[in-house]
Amino acid sequence: MGMNHDPDTEPDLDLDLDRSADPGRAGPSATVVRVAGPEDLLSYIPYRLGFRPAESVVAVSLTGPRRRVGLVARVDVDDLLDDPPARTAGPSGDGPAAPARDGAATARWLTGHVVGDGADRAVVVLYSDELGSSSGEGAASSRPRRAVEVLRRALERRLPGVEVWAVTSTGFRALDCTDPLCCPPGGRPLSLLTSSRVAAHMVLAGRTVAGTREERYALRPAPEVARTQARRAAARWAATYERILAGGAPGAPGGPGARGSGAAFGPGAARRVGASSAAAATPDPAALARWGEESLGLWRSAVRQVAALGPGETCTLRPATLGKIGAALADTPVRDAVLLSLVANTQEAALRTARHEADAATDAATADVMARIVDPVRGVVPDTGITGPARTVLEAVATHLPRARRAPAYVLLALLAWWHGDGGLAAERVSDALGVDPTHRLAGLLRSAIAGGVPPGWVRRERDLRCDPGRPVG
Repeated sequence: MGMNHDPDTEPDLDLDLDRSADPGRAGPSATVVRVAGPEDLLSYIPYRLGFRPAESVVAVSLTGPRRRVGLVARVDVDDLLDDPPARTAGPSGDGPAAPARDGAATARWLTGHVVGDGADRAVVVLYSDELGSSSGEGAASSRPRRAVEVLRRALERRLPGVEVWAVTSTGFRALDCTDPLCCPPGGRPLSLLTSSRVAAHMVLAGRTVAGTREERYALRPAPEVARTQARRAAARWAATYERILAGGAPGAPGGPGARGSGAAFGPGAARRVGASSAAAATPDPAALARWGEESLGLWRSAVRQVAALGPGETCTLRPATLGKIGAALADTPVRDAVLLSLVANTQEAALRTARHEADAATDAATADVMARIVDPVRGVVPDTGITGPARTVLEAVATHLPRARRAPAYVLLALLAWWHGDGGLAAERVSDALGVDPTHRLAGLLRSAIAGGVPPGWVRRERDLRCDPGRPVG
């Protein structure tokens, strides 16, 4: 499942193409294109999701007299169908039953989020090649059609007049249309979608669509030589951190007499090392501050290098630098310093945080940054001039490090995606993080927010203003 809270306006009136779900794309400068017809909405959805849906059902919320697009949510066809409990063990199928899938519950959950987004009406789009005919036995037995009907019934109870469209690999049509002149058996040609004004604007704006969901979310591993260099650098930087925590005591874990590559510096390792060495030695505050400051300096240098690139330019970040950044992100103060750096004018607070010099002022700065991300009153639209390069560096870290070290980078990538309104990508990165470290607290909080359909603060504010234009903000 994936939700995209990136607000735009719908076909038949104005379509604001100023909000990008892609953290690496341009920010909210007003760009309005006049559009008309369902082709524009259908051509827009893949750009909104970032990939071409397949065997999926997409719900779109529309608000106000101009039918402004709000929430765009995608689920698999099977998510809307009931499956009986499955026996998971035993040669005779008498093992414990796996939970049954409840399609109606998924439809109610999705409807609640569409209505909660302030929708006045909804459009549902089915993406499948197994539609059956528009009437008759084939239509009744088609799994995709049954899935659409489950969602349509749930939405109709709250938003009468739900319109349903279907897109196949060869054409598109209104699902209920029986007029062969309007909707021929094979559907209207897909070329009408790829040549629409919305699609043309997206192409000119540099927006792209991945062929599949997997392609959209994939992080391709770096070359083996680069990964080896990054892994070794991460191990050395983690070992330095461990020695500092251990106070440099001979024979202590990570101390001068210790051997090993720092591989123990995985999920929860900072807590384990700190607890085990507390009785033997006290960390050197000055050394810890230098380590944190240098770690943040490596991050800032990498981000500046990416930010300085011109259109179409690429750069190769040093694998050793990426390895050290990845190891440093496992230290909570350094990770928090990187989080602070995602918002402008936080340089001093970020530095003091990375140096483990937290006090009331740094705590207040951290709370302010989080409010600017999550609070509907103080929330701000992310500055892609900052978050775009940050995302590039974090993705490079994740693709260079061993899996056991990737959780902190995954979590920050998830936070960036969620802040930009890209719930699908955020959910994917949260799943990646929890797959590495199931106990990661920030990942768990993000998962709860995504599952609950909670949008970032700036989206909630815009949604509230759409629903009640006279409502005061602040």
